[in-house]
Amino acid sequence: MTNHFLKVSCRDCGSESIIFSRATTSIACGVCSATLTKPSGGKADLVGCTVVEALN
Repeated sequence: MTNHFLKVSCRDCGSESIIFSRATTSIACGVCSATLTKPSGGKADLVGCTVVEALN
């Protein structure tokens, strides 16, 4: 059970954000307000972004 931060890129505008891998709330892009993640009871469900890098 590893919890870590992820650097993700928004699929709509390309801006990068840092999110927690087990986020319990929906996360929106700070630039275009597109939904990046939705909570899924465990790991966050990445719906509008792609992972750029896993941070330690």
